[in-house]
Amino acid sequence: MGRVAIITDSASCLPPTLRERYAIETVPLHYHFGESCYADNVSLNADEFYALLKASRRLPTTASPGPGIFLEAFRQAHCRGAQELLCIVTGSTLTTTYGAACQGAELAQQELPHARIRVLDSRSAAGSLGFVVLAAARAADCGGTLEDAVAAAQDLVPRVHMIGMLDTLEYLAKGGRVPRLMNWLSSLVQMKPLFGFYDGRVSQLGAVRTRRRALARLLDLMRRRLSPDKPLHVAVFHAGSLHEAQQLAHQVQQESQPVELYITEFSQVMSIHSGPGLVGLAFYNEP
Repeated sequence: MGRVAIITDSASCLPPTLRERYAIETVPLHYHFGESCYADNVSLNADEFYALLKASRRLPTTASPGPGIFLEAFRQAHCRGAQELLCIVTGSTLTTTYGAACQGAELAQQELPHARIRVLDSRSAAGSLGFVVLAAARAADCGGTLEDAVAAAQDLVPRVHMIGMLDTLEYLAKGGRVPRLMNWLSSLVQMKPLFGFYDGRVSQLGAVRTRRRALARLLDLMRRRLSPDKPLHVAVFHAGSLHEAQQLAHQVQQESQPVELYITEFSQVMSIHSGPGLVGLAFYNEP
């Protein structure tokens, strides 16, 4: 590990290869099925998780990591030689993770007075959070300071976009996030809702009748947000829909030839609310 350590939460949806390449410490979110507690994308594999989710009459509850868990992450990074610690977490408009990370950083600063510690509210989630984390990690990997890593992350926040397709509104309805009548109507006409997430805010992007059309619509929405003459980075994420994610990634590769393209599994904690079948894109142009 270099002088600057990067820490994030599991909602960043980064593939293991990238986490290992840049020694990114990932603090897992948690969820509870009844009395059993599970670590996000750790305790259960995707098949086990979605089988439990589909069989459950009630949505499992979710929880952000406590300050003590972040404290331990700071300790571990410092023990491995990092003198500067940057923690980048899911946007504070979505979870309480940022507050817990800040409390953990305060505790760590008392215990590690010579370390330099920063916590950054990414104003993003999932694939877009992953890219913000990678921007900081790559700045640090090139010999940058804590300030360089923070600047790289903050520079990307207003440029990274995330869009996606839900297979159903059932899970949002179970969690009280949309009216059950809307869920019933959506199921009746088999609509696939589209959403966007940008700079801390979720927006509705309409709905289409089939998954095939929804995936085509995602590509169209991405095109509208891109500058074709600038290098492109894309992450394709999915909730138990690997084949469709691979097809979408192939289309992106053929059409846009991005300088970076990877496929990754959606966070299980976020899948509790979105449901299985989600497919989406996170992307940005270089300046």
